[in-house]
Amino acid sequence: MRLGRNLSISSKALVRHPVRTGLAVSGTGVGVAAVLVMVAIGEGARAELVDRVNALGGNLLLVAATQIEPAVGRPGGPALAQTLVPSDATAIVREVPDVEAAAPSIDAPREVTYGRLSLSTSVRAVSPDYERVRNFRTARGRYFTRAEAMDRARVTVLGDRVARTLFGGSDPVGELVRVGRIPFEVIGVLEPRGASAEGGRDEDDQILIPLETGLRRVFNADYVTLLYVKVRDDAPLDRAEARISSLLRERHEVARRAGGDDFRVENQRLVVEASRRTSDTFRRVITGLAAVALVVGGVGTMSVMSLSIRERRSEIGLRVAIGAKRREVRSQFVSEALMLGGAGGFGGLLVGSAVAGAVGRLTAWRTEVSGPAIAIAIVAALAVSLVFGVGPARRAAALDPVDSLRA
Repeated sequence: MRLGRNLSISSKALVRHPVRTGLAVSGTGVGVAAVLVMVAIGEGARAELVDRVNALGGNLLLVAATQIEPAVGRPGGPALAQTLVPSDATAIVREVPDVEAAAPSIDAPREVTYGRLSLSTSVRAVSPDYERVRNFRTARGRYFTRAEAMDRARVTVLGDRVARTLFGGSDPVGELVRVGRIPFEVIGVLEPRGASAEGGRDEDDQILIPLETGLRRVFNADYVTLLYVKVRDDAPLDRAEARISSLLRERHEVARRAGGDDFRVENQRLVVEASRRTSDTFRRVITGLAAVALVVGGVGTMSVMSLSIRERRSEIGLRVAIGAKRREVRSQFVSEALMLGGAGGFGGLLVGSAVAGAVGRLTAWRTEVSGPAIAIAIVAALAVSLVFGVGPARRAAALDPVDSLRA
C-alpha cells in the first residue's frame, strides 16, 4: 500500500515536468542502448569464434609451402616451393604420435562450366581424409571414396555458392561439369561454410576433386601446396608443431642447402586467439563508452531529482510535520529515481535492439541479443539510477520541516 502511494506521487511529479523527465530518461536510455549493443557484439564475437574453431575441424595445424626466389637469370617473381609432396602427409601420420590424420591439398583458380554457364572458382584437389580433417560435411550427395581417389576418378563435390550459381535451385548430383575441358561428375554439395580461418577465403566458392586426379589431369604436378594436419585432442599443438617441423626438415634435407625451411607450420588456434584479442580490445572500448553514457544518464537523473526536491520542499516539510518518517520520504525519492531508470532502461532496450540488429545486417560484425544481455542492460540502468538517486533522496529526508514550511 505504501509502495503504491509512493509510486503514484512520484509518477505525478515526473509527469508534471515532461521535458525534464524526458531528458533524464533519454540519458539513461542512451547508456542502456550502448551497454546492450556492447554485450550483443561481444556475444556475437564469441559465437563466431566458436564457429570458426569448430569449422577448423578440431586441433588443426597448417603446413604450407613457402615462397622461394627464382634462380639467377630466370625471369619472374617469387614462387611456391615444390618440395612438399603427398608422401609427407603419410610420413607425418606414421612418425608423429600426436597426429591423428593429415590431408594434402593443392588448389588454383580454374574455369568451371555447366552447359552455357561458367564461372572462375577455386579447384582444390584433396585426399579422402580432407573431409574428416577439415570437418567438411555434404548437404546433398556424398564425398568421394578412397577407391575413387586411387582410381583417379573424375568426380567432384561442389561448394554451396558454386552449386547455386551453376544449378540454381535444382539438384546437381549426377550432372556433369567441366574443369577446363575435363568432365567431372558431381557426386555431392558441401554444407555452407563461409570464410575460412586461414586467409578469409570463401570456402563455399570452390570445388573438391580427388588429389591424384587433380595432380595428373588438372594441375600436371607432383607436389602439393598445403598439408592439413589434425592433432589428437589430448596432444599439445606446440609439441606436434615442433615434431612436424623436425621431421620435414629431415625429409627435405634443409640442413644441406641454403635458404632455410621450404615450409611453414601455422597454428590455426593462434589465428583465432588473435581474433579474440582484437574482439576483447574492441569490447573494452565499447564498455568504456557505455560506462560514460550511463554516467551521463545518472547525472541527468540526479539533476532531475535535485530540482524536484527544491520545488517540493514545502510538500516534504508538510509530510514530515504530520508524521511521515524520514525513511518514507527517502524511499519515495528512491522509487522516483528507479522509475526514471526503468523507463530509460525500457527505451534503451528498444533502441539498443534496433541498433544491434542494424549493426549485424549492415556490417561484418555478428551480434546476438540474448537474455543475459537484456538482464545486464536493465540491471545497469537500475543500478545507475539508484546510485545517483540515493544522494538527493537522503538530502530530501534530512530537510528540516520548519524551514521547509517557511520556505
